Parts: sequence; structure tokens; C-alpha cells
Amino acid sequence: MARFPLPEVVTVPRHVVVRHMEGLAEAELVERLNSPMPAEVVESLPEGPSEESRRGQRFTYVLDALGVDGRRARGFVRGADTYGTTAAIAVESACRLVAEPIKAGVLAPTQAFDSLAFLDRLARRGIRWSIEEPPAG
Repeated sequence: MARFPLPEVVTVPRHVVVRHMEGLAEAELVERLNSPMPAEVVESLPEGPSEESRRGQRFTYVLDALGVDGRRARGFVRGADTYGTTAAIAVESACRLVAEPIKAGVLAPTQAFDSLAFLDRLARRGIRWSIEEPPAG
């Protein structure tokens, strides 16, 4: 794992009081993303992944939290097909904005929508989530 500037580092502190937050990703991925890619390689890439590649994609987000009282929690979000999941999130967001008007302004997603209800709604796309207390370490 290596530090990586994930968007959650910007959005989460908008709705959760945090003292410290950092994003991490697999070190190999961070290295690849931090290496310049020649223009001819970029131009030769397809518009997106193939349907077969999308079917094989899997992702897991692991989120660790430490409360000011010393309690710990670990959350997991798991799914497949990041492109399809992103589309489902956009559609669900648009439907909620129409059905449940929210306050105006720039909001982090969890300021606009109930997080648990939103994640539960994504279950039909195969998104699974859980929160557990990690073992004392």
C-alpha cells in the first residue's frame, strides 16, 4: 500500500469531523499512475475496457476509523464492474435529486443522501457493504 490522493480525502471531512485522513492504494497501481505515459501509448488505448474485462473487474474499499474515545471500526464496500457501478451511482443520485430535493450548494455525497439507504439501493448492482469492529491490535 502507498499513499494516494483519493477524492474521499477532500469530501469526507466536509461531513465528518476528522483529525487525520489519508487515502491508500496498492503500491503497484500508485507507481503506474505516477509514471508518465508516452503520448503514442495514450493514443493507442481503447476508449474503455472491453465487456469481458468489465465482467472480470472486482473492487474492495477498506475504511478504518478510530474514534476520539478509542473505539475502532472497519468498513468494507465490495463490488464488480467499476464502470457499471459508476453509472448506477450516477443514475441513483439523479433519481434521488428529483425525488428528494436537497439544500443548495456544493455537497459531499453523504451530505446530500442518506449513506446507508444509498448503499442498500446499490445492492441490486451487486455492491455489498459491512461495518465491523476489528480485533484489538
